[in-house]
Amino acid sequence: MYNNLTGDTMASAQRVTCLKARIEDKPGALLAVLKDLKGKSLGLKGLWASTTEPGWSELYVIPKNPEKVRNYWKGSALLAEEGTAFFVKGDDKTGALVKTLEAVSQAGINLVRTDALAVGGKYGTLILVAPGDADKMAKAIAAK
Repeated sequence: MYNNLTGDTMASAQRVTCLKARIEDKPGALLAVLKDLKGKSLGLKGLWASTTEPGWSELYVIPKNPEKVRNYWKGSALLAEEGTAFFVKGDDKTGALVKTLEAVSQAGINLVRTDALAVGGKYGTLILVAPGDADKMAKAIAAK
């Protein structure tokens, strides 16, 4: 696949729903959340967590079925925020994200958060933007 806006060979972008929860920063807290989701057969495409303040962490998840996880977390008071994220993937090469980030910058979009990883010759990055920038971001990176 060739993404004409980013100019990256084999790069593609997908719009995804991202849910954020606030959990205690203590041993086993993430495990408890994941066991709970597994017990309810609520699968994830991705997740990451980090300590944000003493005693608390933010957990971001990309659910396979956002509606089911959203509804479940609302009922359990875990859901803190919901937003749109973009998953960009392609061949790993030096500067693989440069053209994508140039398109984002030229569109005047400020990134809220990004995480990237390369494994086995491929890279993937998850990019979060402010809710008001989601449609502009989708257009800038030709997200599906």
